Amino acid sequence: MIIFDIFSIVLLAVLLFWAVYNGSIIYVGIRSKHERSLNDGKNEEFPKFSIIVPTKDEEAVIGRCLNSLLDVDYPKDKMEIIVVDGNSTDSTCKICSEFSAKYPQIFKIINEKESKGKPAALNLALPYVTGEIVGVFDADSVPEKEVLRKVASYLNDKQLMAVQGRTTSLNEKTNVLTRVIAMEEKAWFQALLSGREKLQLFVPLNGTCQFIRRNVLEELGGWNETSLTEDVELALRLVEKNHLIKYAPDVCSGQETPNGLGDLVKQRVRWYRGYMETALKYGRLLDSLNRKTVDAEISLAGPFMMVISLLSYLNWFFVALFLSQSNPILDFTGLVIALTAVSLFSIGIALTASEKPIKLRNLLWVPSIYVYWLIQMFIASWAFLKLIFRRKRVWSKTVKKGFITSNLAN
Repeated sequence: MIIFDIFSIVLLAVLLFWAVYNGSIIYVGIRSKHERSLNDGKNEEFPKFSIIVPTKDEEAVIGRCLNSLLDVDYPKDKMEIIVVDGNSTDSTCKICSEFSAKYPQIFKIINEKESKGKPAALNLALPYVTGEIVGVFDADSVPEKEVLRKVASYLNDKQLMAVQGRTTSLNEKTNVLTRVIAMEEKAWFQALLSGREKLQLFVPLNGTCQFIRRNVLEELGGWNETSLTEDVELALRLVEKNHLIKYAPDVCSGQETPNGLGDLVKQRVRWYRGYMETALKYGRLLDSLNRKTVDAEISLAGPFMMVISLLSYLNWFFVALFLSQSNPILDFTGLVIALTAVSLFSIGIALTASEKPIKLRNLLWVPSIYVYWLIQMFIASWAFLKLIFRRKRVWSKTVKKGFITSNLAN
């Protein structure tokens, strides 16, 4: 009995700390959401950009991405687009070759003999980079026209080494799942990352719409090809070297959201296992305690918190079924679970209210938020088991289908 009491108290203490800590950052992020950016995108200097686009079987989206990059409002002699194809079996190579033939001064096409995942593709492009700033966009990206001008303006600050832009869902209105994921992404960028930027905490890179100075990237040795989350791993190496990363909410690019449960599971298992492995690997950051290193470790602990949350649910049910019904831990745990439900219910109501015009059927989003949270807990737990039992790492790509149902400004 005492063992279960102690176990319950530890779980609850960890979860409450996590909730209060992140809730404080989100509050700051929401408060600063409407602050105007000091970056107007106007600058007299035009550094050269090298944009890397890794692809593999992307015929449904690659043409749209390359056209969007061509439409970017930036001097064309100051940008190059390097496409690295991972041995595609569809018409991706043909589409890319057509762009290269038409715009040979802008496009470089590199073909991998064997696909080894995104970080390997990015490293393969590095010897061909000639720009001062390296940008990365996924093959489904649709960047806004001012994206490079805004990044160049930010990087006028010579102390700044990397910029992470904001992404929005292009297919938010496809189904219930895409709407919920899009809401999660909005909360991540517009609240959590905004709060971290405001508080000068750890700003992770997110794999697309990200920019880094070439000399710093070369100093760090490029991307880690063994990592499942090469973006956040690179961000941690930047923090370790005391390099500054900035989140820029006005640097925006659209991308597709997974529109099926299978695609979501594959994506998040890779993300969550990658976060867990990176958190353990870079525990050494705590040897040098400061707000960024501590926040980095807390941030990467997110998937672990999902596992702990699932354990707290299972523990509550076990106590409810087999131990005393008057157990105070049971009541307290039930209260925390109830508070979680209320929080998720509030998010659902906010999602409902954000739909214009407001319709009664939009109330269906409310229970979907709670179901989505349960799914995330199970996915994180599955990723945790793969980590514990040292299952083979698989860099699985998310299938993109070329759907657009939302505006970039969302």
